[in-house]
Amino acid sequence: MERRIIIAGAGGQGILFFGKLIAYAAMLEGKEVTWFPSYGAEIRGGTANCTVVISDEMIGSPVIKEADYLVAMNEASCLKYMERLVPGGVLIYDSSLASLSAPRMDIKLHPVPASQLSAELGNMGSANMALTGSLSAISNLAGLNSIFSALDNITPSRRKNMTDTNRNIIKKGYDFAQNS
Repeated sequence: MERRIIIAGAGGQGILFFGKLIAYAAMLEGKEVTWFPSYGAEIRGGTANCTVVISDEMIGSPVIKEADYLVAMNEASCLKYMERLVPGGVLIYDSSLASLSAPRMDIKLHPVPASQLSAELGNMGSANMALTGSLSAISNLAGLNSIFSALDNITPSRRKNMTDTNRNIIKKGYDFAQNS
């Protein structure tokens, strides 16, 4: 089993942290992982993306041409990276910020109102956490308990006060994906 994921959005949306969180959670489950970040010179407000590869076997390269999953936090990222999804691939996107009028017919769409879900819990800036939970529910690449353990391990000390809120937002995104 090898799954390739692209996570994309604007700088400041927590794209790189999202990718690192999924990679670390999968690593806690004994899987091989790579995490490859990329961001524009502008950082906050510019483009940001990362690729994560999760496998049962050694991974040859973190560089990918095609992805099995695309998680997009804005419409520009949906449009830019959608063509890199393999036929049958999965697009998970923040439907609070993006609307797709003419998506590809050979992929599976999972709109998640991530910004709205995180705002309901008092932190609209944690939409990445709602999408982390949704990706976990849809893909089974990393379980919820592993994601929570990874969150505890990689959250910087200056943001530890947000751990419980982020955990609740992850669970809300997970539950949304499970029930839709």
